[in-house]
Amino acid sequence: MSRSTTRTFTCPCGEVFTSQLYEYVNVAQHPQLRYTVLVGLLNVSTCPACGRRAASACPFIYSDPTHNLLAYVHPRCDVPEEARNLVLEKLRSVYTDAITLQEQQEENGERVARIPPSQAKELPPLQVVFGLDQLSELINAALDPEERLGRIALSTHSRNEAERGQFVDIARKLASEMECGIEVEDLPDEYIVWLYGSRRQIGALMRELAPRG
Repeated sequence: MSRSTTRTFTCPCGEVFTSQLYEYVNVAQHPQLRYTVLVGLLNVSTCPACGRRAASACPFIYSDPTHNLLAYVHPRCDVPEEARNLVLEKLRSVYTDAITLQEQQEENGERVARIPPSQAKELPPLQVVFGLDQLSELINAALDPEERLGRIALSTHSRNEAERGQFVDIARKLASEMECGIEVEDLPDEYIVWLYGSRRQIGALMRELAPRG
């Protein structure tokens, strides 16, 4: 199960709002999160007042058992070598402490949930990733072409807030029906709603939107 927390942010514009940040992403149970990562929106907080975005620097775990991918992800790619070594050392320490605690509990006669050896062999090796671009490369390398990211843009030039609201509602309904994600881009002369998901999902959506003769 994916795990997230809700945090409070204060935007430079003065707006105070909450946003969901993921600590553990399991795409076997929540496949749409794979595409949220690929479009660069995972753990990105958007101010509801001014639209300013801020990406979290908090690390997270990315798990995709189907594609044999397990990664500890540090969002920043510019982490100095010394800091990278500290991260790696911390991961080794956490793993060693967990094994030691398990052994002590077993010696004391406590019941410990242990992964059966047959399942442990099937667990993918933990990779350490610095930067979301590197994570995206790993994900894309593991996916079939039809599973890779696809996007489609729906746009309007209307500046009327009511019309824009209705436009977004329609897009959200489409996204929900096709199990896609949604992103809004407010440009000076155009209002764009991006729908994103696998190429298979987006292809099906395009067929739904195609004029019927």
